[in-house]
Amino acid sequence: MSSKNCEETPRQKMIGVMYLVLTAMLALNVTKDVLLAFATIQSSLNSNTVSFQEKNIATYHEIDMAFELNPVKVKTFRDKALEIKAKSASIVRYADSVLHRMVSIADGAEKADIHNIEALDNLDVGGQVMIVEGEGKVFEKMLDEYRELLLNAVAPEDTALRQSIYEALNTDDPPVHEEGELHSWESSRFEHIPLGAVASMLAMYQMNVVSAESDVIRYGIAALDAESFKFNKLSALIIPDSRYVFKGETVKAKVMLAAVDTTMQPEIIANGRQLKYEGDFGMFSEAATSVGIHTIKGVINYVSPSGKKLPREFSMEYVVSEPAVVISPTKMNVFYVGVDNPVSLAVPGMSADEIAVEITNGQIIKQGEGYIVRPQRAGKSEITVFAKDGNQRKKLQSQEFRVKEVPDPVANVGTFKEGTVKKNILIASGGVSVELENFDFNMKFTVQSFTVSTVVEGYVRDANATGASFTKEQIKLIQDAKRNQPVYIEKIIVKGPDGSTRRLPSLPFKID
Repeated sequence: MSSKNCEETPRQKMIGVMYLVLTAMLALNVTKDVLLAFATIQSSLNSNTVSFQEKNIATYHEIDMAFELNPVKVKTFRDKALEIKAKSASIVRYADSVLHRMVSIADGAEKADIHNIEALDNLDVGGQVMIVEGEGKVFEKMLDEYRELLLNAVAPEDTALRQSIYEALNTDDPPVHEEGELHSWESSRFEHIPLGAVASMLAMYQMNVVSAESDVIRYGIAALDAESFKFNKLSALIIPDSRYVFKGETVKAKVMLAAVDTTMQPEIIANGRQLKYEGDFGMFSEAATSVGIHTIKGVINYVSPSGKKLPREFSMEYVVSEPAVVISPTKMNVFYVGVDNPVSLAVPGMSADEIAVEITNGQIIKQGEGYIVRPQRAGKSEITVFAKDGNQRKKLQSQEFRVKEVPDPVANVGTFKEGTVKKNILIASGGVSVELENFDFNMKFTVQSFTVSTVVEGYVRDANATGASFTKEQIKLIQDAKRNQPVYIEKIIVKGPDGSTRRLPSLPFKID
């Protein structure tokens, strides 16, 4: 495999700089203000760990889809990937538990918070827990076993990736000092070192673990042939024009695979008969002659490129009734909190003045010829329609809808979200902007604040901005950055039109 799979990332360079700073600090009587820089490093490393974990979740979903398509071929790799996933999660949890133990000793159990450590300059607790209590040996063994697990999943000829894994998870003892003094791996990293630095060191290993996990499972996916990932989902899908029809009307539904292959038309059997195709879809048609619940049931026989027959069964119920209420969201089959959700509602044969509408979990307001729904919280919401009869009301129908939070917007600087960029282009972008991707509502978020951070002369330097634009101090940090130096846009706080605020993931860059 080409070595480009393991180019040194901004994260790896930052870790190298952090370790050099830590080594230098061991010879100094540093102040607590200096140690606070390690809290910033720990926070940044933790944020990157979360980002890798989220990407890994999507990758495991991709592996599951490949396994569904070709279980025989993908099973071995999937089993190995799930073993790596479990081991990675175990190490991350263990590091958190060890750090919590240290902070409980240093700050007191009642105030212990691994993300807000008070006794950053405590030089004893790291050695107590990791050396005296033996947790360092346990942690070292876990890293060794995990490293070997990953290396066994990579071919011997892929030396670049193997070297990257070994360096990220290396637990070799340091060289013997000129004075002949011998230190173990755990002693050199956790003994007589300030607690703030120990916390950053553990965060670094957590990030290395999930980053290596990401590299190996993506490497494994690339090793599978194209057939295993031809579709991101393979399941039977039936799409009715409506699940509720009136007596005397015709039931129609599209029956298809969730991923369409226009080069072939699989056999579709529904209710005992083979369907004919209309374009890419097999079309089901059946007269609705009686009121009640009816079922469409059958199978799609798909033949994979290797000639393997993959049947997918489907089933759907629909209701035939007399004319009744029709409720349908104008935009989508879901309501969003903090957004005016337009809904069309009608009762055939009745005017708007002859019906009443109620909703759970929110408000429904008449607006023009339709309604606006404003949910209170995520979960579910039910609309109920009543017919007015003098002072009496008769319930006609209820329908339940999903209620979701508006998704987080995506932050960017100019047209960039990450990667290598020239600093004059970065500065020319003016600051941070956000947008909602693939969202049907016109909803705007505004940037409240963000931080630009980088490493200057071995120390982390950052500058804060209120609003979306770079400040003079932030621009100077970027201008002073050297080639290949990492620059992070982080702590991005945005505000939605409903007044709520959210924190977005960091944007990692490397100066070209």
